[in-house]
Amino acid sequence: MQTHKNTTDSAFNWITIYQVANTLEANIVKGLIQAGGIECKVAGEMLQGALGEIPFDQAQVRVQVYAIKERHARQILVNYQQVKQSAPDWVCPNCNEHNGSTFDFCWSCETLKND
Repeated sequence: MQTHKNTTDSAFNWITIYQVANTLEANIVKGLIQAGGIECKVAGEMLQGALGEIPFDQAQVRVQVYAIKERHARQILVNYQQVKQSAPDWVCPNCNEHNGSTFDFCWSCETLKND
């Protein structure tokens, strides 16, 4: 019985499945994973303000899911990374700001991307 309890407990440990240098991308990934029906969280957001005071590798933002959902979450990440690599970046028609391919709205002025 104790072995079963430990297995169950470890299935509900938070594990990191994606690590980035900024909170914006972490929250995009979090939204995609949640849209897939998986509970997740972003860890390390508050450390971003301490960059320079603490080492860069300790201030990275991490997207975490329960271990039991890792496989499904990684499938969502593969799709995200394929789209990210294949889609071109775009320039906002309103403010001329450069935006990543995964953004549907300009990060600067929130203008909708017009394809």
